[in-house]
Amino acid sequence: MPEETAEIVGSLGRELVSDLAPEELPLYPSLLSQFQSAKSGRRPKKSSDDQFLGFGGAEALTMLTPVILSFTSSVWQALVAETARSTAHGVVEYVRSHRPGHHEAAAPPLTADQLQLVRTVAEREARRLDISEGQAGLLADAMVGVLTGSKA
Repeated sequence: MPEETAEIVGSLGRELVSDLAPEELPLYPSLLSQFQSAKSGRRPKKSSDDQFLGFGGAEALTMLTPVILSFTSSVWQALVAETARSTAHGVVEYVRSHRPGHHEAAAPPLTADQLQLVRTVAEREARRLDISEGQAGLLADAMVGVLTGSKA
């Protein structure tokens, strides 16, 4: 996973986890590291701390963080792919804003169309991960909320 993508996925993932599974935040750095290692093809070394403590498999907790990280990564990759066509427009706007006599402005908020694209892509990627339709909608709304600064 390229460093820039890993940083974005980690940041968005942390916000989603803090909204949807705040009890998992103490484990987030470790789970993120494992996720990034798996995505890059590296396998983290196993330690005795990674073993279950004699509990049966039925007692193991299902963590939401790995699902959120996979979802966030998929959404980000799909957004990058779908917006690649508009890259030329972004470059033109960047060049315009940096011409002599222009002041660099903060990035404008996402438009309603852009937010709808984010929601559509997020919902599609959640469904691709076999998440139920209702949960996919909730995850998509949460992703839009993270990007707009509002809580879903």
